[in-house]
Amino acid sequence: MDLLTDIVRLMRPQTVLWRTVEARGRWGMAVPYRAEPRFCLVVAGHCWFVPDTGPARLMRQGDYFLMAATPRYCLASDLDVMPHLAALSVNADKGDYVRWDDASEGEPTRLVGGYFQIDHEHSPLLSGLLPELMDICSSDEATGRLTRALELIGEEASCNLPGRELVMSRLVEIMLVEVLRRPMQHMEGQRAGWLSGMADPQIALALQVMHADVAHHWTLDTLAKHVGMSRAVFARRFTERVGVAPATYLSNWRIALAKDALLNSDRSIGDIALSIGYLSDSAFCTAFSRIVGRPPAVYRKIGRKGYNGEAG
Repeated sequence: MDLLTDIVRLMRPQTVLWRTVEARGRWGMAVPYRAEPRFCLVVAGHCWFVPDTGPARLMRQGDYFLMAATPRYCLASDLDVMPHLAALSVNADKGDYVRWDDASEGEPTRLVGGYFQIDHEHSPLLSGLLPELMDICSSDEATGRLTRALELIGEEASCNLPGRELVMSRLVEIMLVEVLRRPMQHMEGQRAGWLSGMADPQIALALQVMHADVAHHWTLDTLAKHVGMSRAVFARRFTERVGVAPATYLSNWRIALAKDALLNSDRSIGDIALSIGYLSDSAFCTAFSRIVGRPPAVYRKIGRKGYNGEAG
């Protein structure tokens, strides 16, 4: 299976909460922190994107940005409105949006954006995949595809046609794939992680074979031989690119699959253990407890109880 397909299917991106911002003249908005990845597209006009840390960026029509778990940031017509936002934010609650607008006429600006949600147990996986910040200019070839996906999501979010939830989930998957495809091609200098590993052909091959047969008894020697590298060089480069050693990556991926199966299927613990490469229930339970913090049976019981409670 294609690695990107493998991971996106596991995360099950589903819900998009959509927001439209329209403004004229001088204006600004402070956006509160969210744990979920957030995205924004400039549909018309332009604005400044001012993150908590790092330089401000001028965004023009067609420009797009996506952030992983996002700290507070600001959007503004010009940087001189920042003192107004700072003054208003003093008395605002931590989770409030803060808006300043001088109500003057001028070039219209329209932004559309929101955030997408995934299965709770896989939130750390997505956070580890996404760059802390990725912005795409309107002149970039990838923008057209993202724009079309975002426009369709916006249309679907405002309708009540049959099959809406299914269509929305598929569109969000497409958006996420488009976002993740680009860093594979432009990852030089980015932080270590899965995407950085995929940008290295030999490390990508190692990731591919592990995902293709997760139950196989992969060792450092067999992986290094498979990708045509020495054991020491492979181990060093994999860790540099992905951020963890090959054995740790494989173990973490196996546990991610196990968590998904425990919460979303009725398969026995023994069957799940065997399918991801553990030859005994005890070995699986020990590894699961070490990584997750509780045994598989307890994780399943608590996870399903929490889900049923929220649904009721």
